Amino acid sequence: LKAKELAKAAEASPNVISGSMYNDTWYMPYGNSWQAQFIKDANANYLYADTKGDGSLSLAFESVIEKAEEAEYWISSGQFTSYEQLFNESDHYKRFKAVKEKNVYSVSLSKGATGGVIFYELGPQRPDLILKDLISIFHPELLKDHEQVFYKPLN
Repeated sequence: LKAKELAKAAEASPNVISGSMYNDTWYMPYGNSWQAQFIKDANANYLYADTKGDGSLSLAFESVIEKAEEAEYWISSGQFTSYEQLFNESDHYKRFKAVKEKNVYSVSLSKGATGGVIFYELGPQRPDLILKDLISIFHPELLKDHEQVFYKPLN
């Protein structure tokens, strides 16, 4: 709750997208999901916040690029750990502002001792760290000393 209050002090709310493509469909969280709530609590504007449903929102790439090409940040970019992997999957990703400005973050870079993604192992018990990671990404001036635990920039 303290982190959520801190995020309210940010002067700007950057635009954010999430998810990634599988085959030719972009899957991302609905606006009423817990992932979207974290983005909102971090004082950022999830571009699909007005959607509602269960599971994942499934969209054609063309509709995502039309709405989200200029988003400042892209979080939870699938299992990608590097820009090379991203581009090997699709050159279309290069069109996004978040990619051009190296503002793509993944939870797949933080792994535990047995190789599992710690976001899924520890995240449910530490929503405070998830929120602080997102605040430090969207508003680095608010948490200058925070070392990101789950969300890391692509290599």
